Amino acid sequence: MKIAACVANSVGRDLALFLTEVGCNLEFVITCDNDPYEEEIHSIFSSHSVKCYRNIDINSDFFVEELKSNSIDLVFLLWWPKIVKQKSIGSVELGFINLHPSLLPFNRGKHPYYWSIVEGTPAGVSLHFIDAEIDKGNVLFQRKIDTPITTTGETLYDESIRCIIELFKDSYDDIINGNLNPKPQDSSRSTFHLGKHIEKHSEILLDKKYKALDLINIMRAKSFSGRPSSHFTLDGKKYYINIAIREAK
Repeated sequence: MKIAACVANSVGRDLALFLTEVGCNLEFVITCDNDPYEEEIHSIFSSHSVKCYRNIDINSDFFVEELKSNSIDLVFLLWWPKIVKQKSIGSVELGFINLHPSLLPFNRGKHPYYWSIVEGTPAGVSLHFIDAEIDKGNVLFQRKIDTPITTTGETLYDESIRCIIELFKDSYDDIINGNLNPKPQDSSRSTFHLGKHIEKHSEILLDKKYKALDLINIMRAKSFSGRPSSHFTLDGKKYYINIAIREAK
């Protein structure tokens, strides 16, 4: 099987180390512009003599030609932030396998850690084939994550990162050996959110009535260290809220 990879961010860096350690024979790798881990990812692959294209448009004619001329069967999208269009998807034999930090079909799109908590949908991570629509491709492997009331957006995000890396490593042999059983998603159960949805939803309106648990869930879902959290405005000033919930002993 001939494999290429598009690799970005800290998850991509960790999986780059894994792929080189297990001797994955990648035909070539694409790195991402404006990625703080790009230099490190490039160095990892270059040190193992893997051809590495830096900052290539994955929807360009050049990329499509590289896929075709190298007879690529499969492409790994390892925390890849950019949308892949059908022209590129259709240029490989098997497809593109993506990592998504939700239990698809729940929480397609952005910020699944937040929406899983505030909407009460199952949390987890998925490996799936991509198609022309966002996060709708057939699912290959999944792992569920429990979210007790003490879970915050930050702890769920961190656990999702850990689990997605672990799931890819655990599924790797099955993938390269072709032991795949792609399953269509049940779109009747799906949820989807754009990146812009989170800001409005996480604003606490002081004159609005909330169920206590709904309000707690908004605040814990947006609680992150050193990052914007849920917020409210009072007397023309904006305030941020971070909470921690601990079980009584």
